[in-house]
Amino acid sequence: MILSALSIMLLLGMGGGALDLSRIYLVKTRMQQGCDAGVLAFRKSMQGTNVTPTTYSTALAYFNANFSPGRYGSENTLFPAPTVDSNVVVHGTASTSVPMSLMRIFGFRQIALSAKCDAQLQLPNTDVMFVLDTTGSMTLTNSGDSTNRIIALRSAVLNFYNTLEQAKIAGTQVRYGFVPYSNTVNVGMLLKRDWMVDDWTYQSRQFDRQEQVETGKQGATTSSNTGWLPAAPLTTTTSYGDPENCLAPANTDKSTNTRNDGWTPDANAVPRSLTSYRTYGGDTYSATTNSNGECVITKRHYDTTDQKYTETVSDNPNKGQPIYSTRNYFWYRPVSYSVAAFKGTAASGLMAGANNVAMANVNAPSGSNTTGSDQKVSWTASNACIEERKTLRANEAGTAWDMDVDAVPTPGNPDTQWRPVLPALVFARQVSNLNASAPSGWNTAAVNTTSGYPQLSGSSYINNRAACPSAARKLQSKEAGLTAAAVKTYLDALVTRGQTYHDIGFLWGLRLISKEGLFAGENSSAPDGSSIARNIIFMTDGDTETRIQDYDAYGLSALDRRRTDTGSLPTNAQQDTIVEDRLQRYCSVAKNQKGITVWVIAFGTTLTPLLRDCASQGRAFQANNSQQLNETFAEIASKIAQLRLTR
Repeated sequence: MILSALSIMLLLGMGGGALDLSRIYLVKTRMQQGCDAGVLAFRKSMQGTNVTPTTYSTALAYFNANFSPGRYGSENTLFPAPTVDSNVVVHGTASTSVPMSLMRIFGFRQIALSAKCDAQLQLPNTDVMFVLDTTGSMTLTNSGDSTNRIIALRSAVLNFYNTLEQAKIAGTQVRYGFVPYSNTVNVGMLLKRDWMVDDWTYQSRQFDRQEQVETGKQGATTSSNTGWLPAAPLTTTTSYGDPENCLAPANTDKSTNTRNDGWTPDANAVPRSLTSYRTYGGDTYSATTNSNGECVITKRHYDTTDQKYTETVSDNPNKGQPIYSTRNYFWYRPVSYSVAAFKGTAASGLMAGANNVAMANVNAPSGSNTTGSDQKVSWTASNACIEERKTLRANEAGTAWDMDVDAVPTPGNPDTQWRPVLPALVFARQVSNLNASAPSGWNTAAVNTTSGYPQLSGSSYINNRAACPSAARKLQSKEAGLTAAAVKTYLDALVTRGQTYHDIGFLWGLRLISKEGLFAGENSSAPDGSSIARNIIFMTDGDTETRIQDYDAYGLSALDRRRTDTGSLPTNAQQDTIVEDRLQRYCSVAKNQKGITVWVIAFGTTLTPLLRDCASQGRAFQANNSQQLNETFAEIASKIAQLRLTR
């Protein structure tokens, strides 16, 4: 009996132990899975490198979904908030206790269990090209924000950079490049000399002749006046308007109670005087685009004031003498200029763009209507924008070199080469105001006249009609010099001006990241010979918006008409359609031919079908304010990096 009792106890111990041990193993395994899920969710829900108020609750929900409290009879289950170390590795722990069943009779009431889990974003070799809309509307402030769009963008991109750098593992290469865009792109200093033309034709003007013309005889009298006195007290204030349609409100100033006393001593006497009276007041407005791309509306308020104005007529001692006028005649027409001086002689073979380089045969196309002398035109790193190489209109045969992403220019073949943007050489013809919403009167034929037509480098036009964005940057890693401080300096210097030409920005982002073509030697593989994951992040704050009076990547569109029918004045709508069609093509090339992941962000604007279709599957976002923009960049960073368990 004693032996039987001992045998039964032994069998119970062995069976009970096996049962309880299997339950302990099951609980331990499932709790580890819950811990792993929790830290992965914790890291994924962080905003870049920062823990948000919802980060822990999200992680806890994932933990509970995998190992809910009381699972398999467990008790006192805990999953405290994970910690994040200086390398942005998330460390988590979980604990529980498992009550014993049959093992209780041997004094084992419960077993304490714990699990540790770590998670980290880790990057493979990665290239990221930012294609950034830096048009004038980026100076606007979204509803609910305290800072404007460009400031929000600077912060979000810098946070993105820091997130990826934290996720980078030893031995990998992560590079970042930038293409700001508006009317065109500033890539001139990234190009080789052989890739730029030696001569190019601009819609310009040339001095023809000067004539002295007798326009009449001096009269018997001269007149003078005092102006309206006293001056109305003036208050000047400024505000900001739509930078892409910078127009001043209508003036509201007016004169009332107008009258005069009649001529004294009479209407025929010499000398004689006439005093007029009025009550004047109200507001006048003017608008201009400043160097930051902002539309500045200046309001001048005149307090209501009683004024008088006295005109005096006197004898003219030069009565009967002829009146002469000096007239300078100019030809307004396409003019070929040598632009080879801009190439410089840098040993690197790249464009040099020395400041204020004198160009040959530039015969005084200055803004003033004087003969003058040859002027100097600058094309430097700050304004090294380009005109695109040869394109094709609809139904034209030949090669659209501008749409070829990878073709390397052939020296001496200008169809394959790029051209410098030089607003100082470009003039309108038979148009007086390029800032009008729909300027008319364009004439493609040569015009010989004394009239002064708008010069695209004029102060009223250079920041909008002929906008040149900040210089683009090729792909570069932190180790090669693109530190966080360098990124911040670059972003802080971005200028905001001009209209929204999406196609030219995306095209050059694609050229700068492509592993074939222009920069193949730098982009084909990582230093260790392994492959590179390539990404384009395309951010815009508005729909396509072009103007036929703009000097853009295809010349002065109203006159050059390189992408539209030469026989008729193009419309803005026609140009918008061309830009959007080409954007679609470039997006397709990036995704389908080059295997690049395209991320699209609509910031402060609607995520249109055009933008959604440009993005890779599931890679299009709409951010309505600065917080959402930052969250979007953080989400993109976490998706570019590969989230891994490290314990």
